[in-house]
Amino acid sequence: MNEGPVPEPRPIYLEIHFSDPQLVLSSFATNRPEPMELEFQPTEGLGWDCAFVVVENGDVESVLSDLNDDPTVENAEYLGSIGDDPRFKVLLSGGVPLVPPSTTELGVRLISIQHEQGSWNVQMHLPVHSTLHRVQSHYHEEDITFHVKRLHVARETDLGAETVLPPGQREALVVAYENGYFNVPRTESQSEIANRLDISKSGVSQRIRRAISRLIEATLTP
Repeated sequence: MNEGPVPEPRPIYLEIHFSDPQLVLSSFATNRPEPMELEFQPTEGLGWDCAFVVVENGDVESVLSDLNDDPTVENAEYLGSIGDDPRFKVLLSGGVPLVPPSTTELGVRLISIQHEQGSWNVQMHLPVHSTLHRVQSHYHEEDITFHVKRLHVARETDLGAETVLPPGQREALVVAYENGYFNVPRTESQSEIANRLDISKSGVSQRIRRAISRLIEATLTP
């Protein structure tokens, strides 16, 4: 009996919040009031033990001092600034990873890792539903309490950005994309995007976040 084609697995968008002293960079993040972002990229021989930290409007000397004082940091190095935001290469040792070490193996794509107002916010794209359990298990096994802020499963239809984004949000997203804001490593800061658009830095941040949220909601359903 022909039961028809087997449905292809649908990808998942996951956004989680958490804060715990066991996590890597916990001491550093607690001591810094500025928003910050972590980037990971393939590094020969280091893998997920190497991270790149961007601190919004951070003072280079004090940020570097706080990084090196964190017990989970083996070494920190200032690489230069993107606009007003200094960027550091950090070698991690010890502490609970912010994302599962098996992320690459599982086919998970990290969208962003940010720290703001006392907690980490991690956004990721999971290839299949079974991966969700593997990701959640990483935090459960390390006794890390986390809050799922958003979980969407891809649907079959896909709406274009022009259909769902207001002009201001779409412009901010396009300008950010064309000028390297989403590159890894990032090549242009929010301040520089703000200058291009002649709006405030907070305005750029809000437009980009709202645009990404709208695109996710337009293409994914709970």
